[in-house]
Amino acid sequence: MENNKLKQIKDKCELFNQFLIDRTGMPAQLFKETNKLLEKAYKEQDSKVLRAADNDINEQIKHMPILLALELKSILKEKLNIDFEIVDKLQIKAIEKVVKRGKINKPEEYELLLNRVEEIYTDLSLKDEVKQLNELLAAYVKK
Repeated sequence: MENNKLKQIKDKCELFNQFLIDRTGMPAQLFKETNKLLEKAYKEQDSKVLRAADNDINEQIKHMPILLALELKSILKEKLNIDFEIVDKLQIKAIEKVVKRGKINKPEEYELLLNRVEEIYTDLSLKDEVKQLNELLAAYVKK
């Protein structure tokens, strides 16, 4: 993964942490160790750790109160030029690729499909998609 992308992920994570401190009143002390780990991962060019943190933030944003999520997305767009519409489209494309292949190959794909199921399982119009994704998830767990 290129250095610019890793820097953007590190900056996104730090901005997210600062946002939680500023907007939700979470104690800054909670994020000191996390920010140290992010800095270490960036210095070591550890894309796996940074991608995991990035994916975690994307999931947390989905579960935030809508106004808070919109505010954070706006800040991320303004400061880091991160467009969440593009992020969402890329996630859908990645899911479609796994579905087309008919098999989950790695833990990141498992997480992606699991998160999608959690997003849509209450939407009855998407019950076929939920069933298909659950079958892939179950097959992955069995192996």
